[in-house]
Amino acid sequence: MNHSLNSILAVALSFVFLHHVDAQVPTSPNLTMYGRGLYPGDDTTYDDLRLSGFNTVVLSSFYIHENGDVYSGDSRNPIIHDGKYIGDKEWLRRIASLRQKPGSVTRIEILLEGRWYNQPPNTYDFIRDWSDSTRQIPGIVTGTGNNSTLYKIAALFKTDLGVDAVSIDDESVYDSVSILRLGAMLHRLDLHMSLCPFTHIPYWKTLIKGSEKGLIDAIYLQCYDGGARNTPGTWVDSLGPDIPLYPIFLCRGSFSTCETNHNSKSPAEIKAEMARFKTTDPGMSGGAIWQMADVKNYVKSNCAVSDPQSGTATSVKEYMMQLKDSLQEGLGIPSKTGQ
Repeated sequence: MNHSLNSILAVALSFVFLHHVDAQVPTSPNLTMYGRGLYPGDDTTYDDLRLSGFNTVVLSSFYIHENGDVYSGDSRNPIIHDGKYIGDKEWLRRIASLRQKPGSVTRIEILLEGRWYNQPPNTYDFIRDWSDSTRQIPGIVTGTGNNSTLYKIAALFKTDLGVDAVSIDDESVYDSVSILRLGAMLHRLDLHMSLCPFTHIPYWKTLIKGSEKGLIDAIYLQCYDGGARNTPGTWVDSLGPDIPLYPIFLCRGSFSTCETNHNSKSPAEIKAEMARFKTTDPGMSGGAIWQMADVKNYVKSNCAVSDPQSGTATSVKEYMMQLKDSLQEGLGIPSKTGQ
């Protein structure tokens, strides 16, 4: 072949590679850290997280506004505006750094958080309305086609943020038709979808039954606050065993207190609860911690000194590793701190 033909083929192959890389599925065990408190973050925290032993990082929490802008819960300025990423560019570099070796992070998700009860409409209200192509909404291209507002948002999640999955944290709207439309659109983008429930089992079951097989590849069950009485076994019995289900724990430091709050737990308490949950769901293969902002609050509040029952960590790095160990050891898997 001549040189110019070789060049053309090389460009074509690189295009195929860049646009058809399969999204990463959860590893086993899947140890997950929710990342509220990471935008835009700092290099040290991202380095510590990359080396902490957590496999999955969920960028959280993100909200869609009525004009199509997307906001981080850590900022008053949008990260996406008019179909373009306008957020902190250093944040994008830090997200990409999570996959560097040495390191344990193999999967990155972004969590879309909806309104709670009595809050103004956002995220899932808009997904419900915008996913319907028959509707006409000023400033919004409805439907889920390639020119739609929702598609452009999700495409930016993939291309600019480099995420593997979009996590659904709907706590009030519960419109399955629109989320099934959203999921089909994510599938076209080679993205996965994960679920983050705390109640309303029938809704989540409808999403699983109505989605393309393999689209939903993780369920993160809230086991704190409104989900404090949840146990994985009950949910697996209802939703089925095909999709792995991971309990989420609220760590001490949440709501800026060292004490138990909204069912927050110390590393020792998380380990014990993981072991108990494993008896209700023998196939359980991971767990999650909510969230980086609380990890930082724990250290900032000097909880190891002011409330020794909360734990012993005196740095963010140490606390992350203790939390990771609590999940892993609760599964019955020996852990060496930092591994």
